[in-house]
Amino acid sequence: MAQRILIALGAGLAAGVLFVLPTKGMMAGIWLSVLAPMPLMIACMGYGLVVGLGAAIIGACLAAIFQPALGLTFLITTAFPALLLAWLARHVFGGLRLSPGYVLTAVAALSIIAVWGTVAFAAVSYGGLDVAARELAASVATVLKNLRGVEDAADVMPVEEFSSLVVASMPAMLAFWSILALSLNLWLAARVTMISGRFGETWPDLPTHLFLPRSALAAFALATLACAPPGVTRVFASSAAVALCVAFSLQGLTAIHRLTMGRQGRAGILLALYVVMFLLFPLPLFVMAGVGVADNVKPLRRSLPKPTPTNLSDNH
Repeated sequence: MAQRILIALGAGLAAGVLFVLPTKGMMAGIWLSVLAPMPLMIACMGYGLVVGLGAAIIGACLAAIFQPALGLTFLITTAFPALLLAWLARHVFGGLRLSPGYVLTAVAALSIIAVWGTVAFAAVSYGGLDVAARELAASVATVLKNLRGVEDAADVMPVEEFSSLVVASMPAMLAFWSILALSLNLWLAARVTMISGRFGETWPDLPTHLFLPRSALAAFALATLACAPPGVTRVFASSAAVALCVAFSLQGLTAIHRLTMGRQGRAGILLALYVVMFLLFPLPLFVMAGVGVADNVKPLRRSLPKPTPTNLSDNH
């Protein structure tokens, strides 16, 4: 019992500190805050949901010390998705024996719900989505006008027009970063828990078993088509389409890992792939999404030979 209390205390304090770092105005704090869900996920995966809930409460109390509203924000935006995904991952990878693709689908769904909730909150706060977009665009324009070099760029695109474009793309960008951040945290948390011996099950072979359900493909197609009409529909549909696009790009990456398994020069091929993705980010993700969709329609990995033991260590 004492160990579980200490784990909950440590995980909660770590998550709370990471969550409030951006309030200190440090750029490094903004990047580190992306890892705020990971301590909660580790606590939940390794020691159970009760320990995870305790850590979430401690983290919320710490965030509330800095600002009362941060405590509730922590619970909604960080603790809830972290604990839900950790519980789901433990059960899917452990007892239920479902495809890891269901966990990735849950990550996409949570990202979409979070963005839709943010958009709805902004619309209610400003008295309408159009009003919110205009107010936010005006704020962005004010900030840009105070930056050097904006006057020269105004010849290409007026500041007001650029600000409106930035605000219009915010829901999609939020969905983009949300699913990447949650996926990274979940993967790291599961690996740490497995290495510590607390996972209880072997880590699933993602290059072989990560397939999104066909319902995700149907939702992706529907969301993409719904982006055509202008207005509110496009705002909500674009965020859903982007989140599912990232999910399919991750399936595409796992397909490439599996397709290159056992082949000569595999390490060099994968290294080159990740370098290109880093240099041209985020454009290569759309190519990977195409591979993921193709793999979902007709699995590219179905007829491949079983990997040799020397290549099993390359699985991610």
